[in-house]
Amino acid sequence: MKITLAKLGKQGATSRSNRPVTICAELAGPNEFMTITVTVMNNGTERDICECGIAKAKDFARQFSDLPLRQFPGPA
Repeated sequence: MKITLAKLGKQGATSRSNRPVTICAELAGPNEFMTITVTVMNNGTERDICECGIAKAKDFARQFSDLPLRQFPGPA
């Protein structure tokens, strides 16, 4: 797995507002990927904000992987 994109969204009305960060990761090849968008505090440099977004996305991905299968709906 490798991160292929970490993109900052538009800055909010104030410099201290939350800012969306979209992270794309290639899983097992270019046809398998994951995209997560999170919001983080708009503190520090753009690199700092992206790093916070990546850390938050990694935490959410771990939580997702820990969900039991019964939490997912079956086929419609």
